[in-house]
Amino acid sequence: WEQLVLPWRSLVLVLDEQERIVSHGIPTNRLRAGGGVVGFPCVTVEGYLLRRHVPSRAYRNRDQALIAQDLAAVCADSVGLPLVFDTPLTGVFRDRDYADDENATVYDRLQQLAAVQGGFNWAMDVEWTDDSHQQVRYVFRTGYPFLGNRSPNPEHVFDLPGNITGYEFDERWGDGDAATHVRGFGEGDGDTKPMSEPVVDTVREAAGWPRLEERRNFSGVSVQSTLDGHTRAAAAQLFGGQQVITLTARDGSGTSLGDLSLGDTARVEISDDELTLDEVMVVVGWSLTPGSG
Repeated sequence: WEQLVLPWRSLVLVLDEQERIVSHGIPTNRLRAGGGVVGFPCVTVEGYLLRRHVPSRAYRNRDQALIAQDLAAVCADSVGLPLVFDTPLTGVFRDRDYADDENATVYDRLQQLAAVQGGFNWAMDVEWTDDSHQQVRYVFRTGYPFLGNRSPNPEHVFDLPGNITGYEFDERWGDGDAATHVRGFGEGDGDTKPMSEPVVDTVREAAGWPRLEERRNFSGVSVQSTLDGHTRAAAAQLFGGQQVITLTARDGSGTSLGDLSLGDTARVEISDDELTLDEVMVVVGWSLTPGSG
């Protein structure tokens, strides 16, 4: 068993009754504290992109999906992961300059590239190579304008009362979660450092919210139009704060993880004393609790 949970050497798969992969994880450490239990916390394959850094690169008028593929390919060298790519062209072209001495990880560069206005979704999937279910492949995938199946009337439903056994609805307005005034700064020093025009939530400020300022640094960005795009995208995420809902649900009642993909929509229906909610939401991730029913 020790060889099956070697940190950064093993891949743990969770399968449903049809042998579909519903979750995966790479052990990052092993903890033995007696009592016959060994802990091995895991990260998904995306976690590997935090362990590799982007060397110097320059892209001119390049489709953003191809830039993303080239960045991910840093992790697919002879000492990395055997990645395959599913990165259809988007028709959106970008200019980007990345320097090795900026010490940026592949994950961070991908997040920055995807987050700009007109950006894309990306994910790393683990799939069976064939019906024998003996070997897997690692797929770096992009989707424009998004990944997953989006529907205003999704077949997946999480409801309370119903298959939901608990929830947390967190409305975040803390530092870094919300702002009414956003400004971006690019790469440079002194007078050469580009700065965006502020993006202001005039509606909320007019309605009585005090000004909440947020400033973001975008390393590697020196073109003004690119910086402005990053700033507008950041403002869109910060205006109104963050609403994060975490559901605890029984698998197989109303929906099944084997039928879900990241980016799919699901209906969430909650009715209790604290929260009344009936909305279609995007699935951004899940975790499993063994033996929870």
